[in-house]
Amino acid sequence: MSTALTFLILIAPFAVAALLSWAAHRDRGVRGLSDDDRDGFRVAHDLDAIRTRFEKQPFWPASGATGERR
Repeated sequence: MSTALTFLILIAPFAVAALLSWAAHRDRGVRGLSDDDRDGFRVAHDLDAIRTRFEKQPFWPASGATGERR
């Protein structure tokens, strides 16, 4: 019994990793978003806009207050 339990404990992390890897490489990813999600298209558009903005200008805009102020 203890040998089987030890074997199960040792194999469990690999089984979880394999399951997560399989789920991440599916067509829709881990979350499985459906096509009828109205916010999905808006979020996808926003993420695409952010991605293209950082491709053109790959740094965060400065706040204007640079350096040490006292």
